Formats: sequence, C-alpha cells, structure tokens
Amino acid sequence: IKPLLHRKEVIHIMKLICPKSELLKSVNIAMKAVPGKTTMPILECILIDASANEIKFTSNDMELGIETIVDGTIEEKGIIALDAKIFSEIVRKLPDNNVTITTDEKAKFNIPGKSGEDFSYLPFIEKNDCVRISQFTLKEIIRQTIFSIAANENNKLMTGELFQIENNMLRVVSLDGHRISIRKIALKEE
Repeated sequence: IKPLLHRKEVIHIMKLICPKSELLKSVNIAMKAVPGKTTMPILECILIDASANEIKFTSNDMELGIETIVDGTIEEKGIIALDAKIFSEIVRKLPDNNVTITTDEKAKFNIPGKSGEDFSYLPFIEKNDCVRISQFTLKEIIRQTIFSIAANENNKLMTGELFQIENNMLRVVSLDGHRISIRKIALKEE
C-alpha cells in the first residue's frame, strides 16, 4: 500500500501478512464504527496499528469506538490510517490466501493514507477485572431490556443500557422516560 500524502505527514513503514479471512473479518467489525458522513476525514479511516506485538484495527465515530485484534504476522512494525471504504472493498476482492500489507513502493493498490498519529484513539479501559457470562445469556439480557431505550437521541443517556455489577450480581437497566426495564442475573464469581 503506497500512501498518497497531501501535506507533510509521517507514515510509519510496516509489513504485515494476514490470512484474507481474518483480514475481512476484522475489517467488517471495524467498519461498524466508521461514520457515513463526517466533517473529520480521519474518522473515515481504519487505524492499522502494528507498532507493538499485535495487529489492531481501530475505528471511531466519536460516539462508538471499536478495536479488534487481527491474526497475522508482523514483519515490520508500523502504523497507518487508511480510508475504510476503499480498504474494505480491496480486501473483499482479494483471493482467499495470505495477504501482505506493506507501505513500500511494491504495492498493487494506491490507497489515500493519513498519519496514524492524527487518529482519535479509544480511551484506555483497564481489563484486569472482567466478568464472564455466556453469549446466549448476554443476548437474552439485552433482548429483555432493549425495548425500554429511547428511540430518539434527545437524551443520549437513554439510548443505551446501564450495566452495573455489585458483589456477584449483574444488573442491566434501560429507560426511555416513560418505562424502565431491569434484569438481574447472579454471577459465578464476585
């Protein structure tokens, strides 16, 4: 991938090798937080961060942020923000085998690139303490409470659900100003 730069920007050279299936899965996940229209062009990008020991794709529309880990090999560490729609289309059309992503001159596609340093990073969340529940249980809790969230965005707090953990009890609450839904489940560990 040869970055096309319109001003002085720093693009960190990198080289990654990923199976197409893993790349496509991660791009599809990251695309969910790429805004359709925005006044900030950097938000139309997926940040490919291979500056540490793992490959991370990050997208952020300033309300929803998604970070996903991509299975692959890092041959040269680096970071770059690529136009999400173009990158997604290219990945879809690639053959089903390993894909090499590199920022040198040997690329087959030209994708407009922007400096990864301009990207709006997600806030750091401590992941030391975690709660484990089954996917089925989580879906059921959300299904049983989601009807009580506000349909419009006049009050953003009411368009989501509150997840509260005390002792060994998970409580999920949603409200829209007229009704409230509360669902409690006992957790195996405190």
